[in-house]
Amino acid sequence: MSGNTDLDECLQAALNIARKAGKIAREASFSIMKVETKASSADLVTETDKQVEELILSELKQKFPSHKFIGEECTAAGEDCQLTNDPTWMVDPIDGTSNFVHGIPFSAVSIGLAVDKTPVVGVVYNFSLDQMFAARKGGGATMNGAPIHVSKCTELTESLLLSEFGSNRPPELLKPKVDCLYELAVEPRPVHGIRMVGSAALSMCMVASGSADAYFEYGIHCWDIAAGDVIVREAGGVTMFPTGDPLDVMRRGVLCAGTQELAAKLAPHIPKLEYERD
Repeated sequence: MSGNTDLDECLQAALNIARKAGKIAREASFSIMKVETKASSADLVTETDKQVEELILSELKQKFPSHKFIGEECTAAGEDCQLTNDPTWMVDPIDGTSNFVHGIPFSAVSIGLAVDKTPVVGVVYNFSLDQMFAARKGGGATMNGAPIHVSKCTELTESLLLSEFGSNRPPELLKPKVDCLYELAVEPRPVHGIRMVGSAALSMCMVASGSADAYFEYGIHCWDIAAGDVIVREAGGVTMFPTGDPLDVMRRGVLCAGTQELAAKLAPHIPKLEYERD
């Protein structure tokens, strides 16, 4: 329990709804899509994003009428995006829409619940690969029901890192990110590798499952990382703002890692950027 919120009930509801939503998205991936752009030419949305979000929010509101809700597409359409201490669901219907549009099987339904402004339940469902990541506060993290755990890597030179350029790419924001990745990749002491997989939620799940050692990004939104935050922490990892400050899901940045030691060594290499808050 988190206050008066039954986290097991919330987790089970999110699992059931994510699977329904994933079925819609998976079936839509075989059809011709109508693709639109939002903030930039790299910020894509499809009719399926909107349909999936409508389903998720409708079912959550029916089951938890006293809770509050933040959805990516509702926010893009002009609805308020406010996080209070009340139980609040944060939904990304398809995280990794560009992957979805191009047929890359690495996009996911992401459903997170925050209480007192802290994520406490998270479900991330890669519907193409049928991978269901899930966690609730104090309950551990799983993938398709089996426990997952972060890696124990503590050295940058032994790490595999994940990052993204983001969909908002003016030169003053993009160049510091490129310079950062160059610094981490160049001899004489480069990291093992840097990958961009196109989904914040699934990147965090890769850290949670030990496939990657750390992930960092600026420009993401609360609905991108709320679920992943719980999953990483319950898998034994750490989450924070890229500068090392405590994580604030509304601040548009995240750094997560399997170990505190690796996060502390990575943070000084990451530029200090600030985006407009959610």
